[in-house]
Amino acid sequence: LKPFWLQTGLKWRPRTPPRQDSGSGSQAVAMGADGHAEGEPPKKQLKTTPSPGKELGMTWGVPEGGPVLAPKPGEGVLAAMTYQGDDVPRGLLASGQVRTMRDGSGSDGEYFGCDFVRRDVLVTNGRDREFTVDSHGFTLAADKVERIDYFDDERVLKDYYPTCCELVKRLTGASEVFAFDHNVRSKTMSDAKEKIKGGSAVQGPAFVVHNDYSVTSAPRRVLDLAKAPKVNDTLRKVLGDQPLIDPSTVEEKLKGRWALINVWRNIKDTPVKKLPLALCEGPSVPLEDIVTFEIHYADRVGENYFAGKSSEHKWFYFPEITIDEAILLKVWDSRGAAFADHPSAPGGGSGGEKKDVVLATFSFHSAFEDPSSLPDADDRESVEVRTVVFY
Repeated sequence: LKPFWLQTGLKWRPRTPPRQDSGSGSQAVAMGADGHAEGEPPKKQLKTTPSPGKELGMTWGVPEGGPVLAPKPGEGVLAAMTYQGDDVPRGLLASGQVRTMRDGSGSDGEYFGCDFVRRDVLVTNGRDREFTVDSHGFTLAADKVERIDYFDDERVLKDYYPTCCELVKRLTGASEVFAFDHNVRSKTMSDAKEKIKGGSAVQGPAFVVHNDYSVTSAPRRVLDLAKAPKVNDTLRKVLGDQPLIDPSTVEEKLKGRWALINVWRNIKDTPVKKLPLALCEGPSVPLEDIVTFEIHYADRVGENYFAGKSSEHKWFYFPEITIDEAILLKVWDSRGAAFADHPSAPGGGSGGEKKDVVLATFSFHSAFEDPSSLPDADDRESVEVRTVVFY
């Protein structure tokens, strides 16, 4: 089976001139008909040496004057997001210039080629809307679960992974779902360099607009799951050298529709009051805004997507999400409309019938500072479990 990007014939290309927003304030505002607020971006220079100053765990801060009113459903807050600057190379394939090293605990080293810039965007309270994984790239589901210790790797792997698989299968109609990785996040605990039981580091929220996979790394990750787990793989503790997916079936599975979907959950008994997760509608992201970010592990190279700001981006969040709710966040879909014309899709590139095509290939997302949060609000604690889905 050829890598997906070889099947599609994709080529790296320089970006087109940006369509960008900027701003300096954060406030509660009613959602405009076009779903965004516009301004002029400052110019930045591409970092060819380690990128100083801004890291994925750092925030921009909110203006003085105290919190704004919490937005009602359909209203939003104007808040700072971290995008990539104008001169960072755009493209669906890796340029070799934008990268980091990730250690065995899951922590990143220095960032090369990145230009982390502030762009203020409207983030709308989505609790009055119905979102679907197929059309938007995410959905919110009521899902009451047994309380476990999420800071214990063994409990998460043995007790919570099956729960996530059942939820994803029920909501997507998939025939098979495999959970294969997870992160536990807490800014306070990450700043204190704490680890969960089992050895992995507690991660801070990712304050950068990103998607977890690329057109190259998504199918490659699935193929990797049909091999013995590698050094950084969470499932190595459970599977040893046994593959998660049967190697004799994986190539056939990749010919059908498959997806990578995260299950995101607040793990506190109290609702999230600070540093919530924002989600960008998948179809609102122009492909020319995408930056491929390489993650070099000890034994493999992964890729994420970063993004430059576009006025087309439509952002949403679910204020005060509880432990008995879960967000399904799609980070790749082999039948996403953005790639429906490629040769790998049924009928793609031939003018024939395109089967199983859905609007959203993925959803960019980011933690953000909600300007309606009270100053003394507790940091959120959350877990996201990664699953691979076969339809």
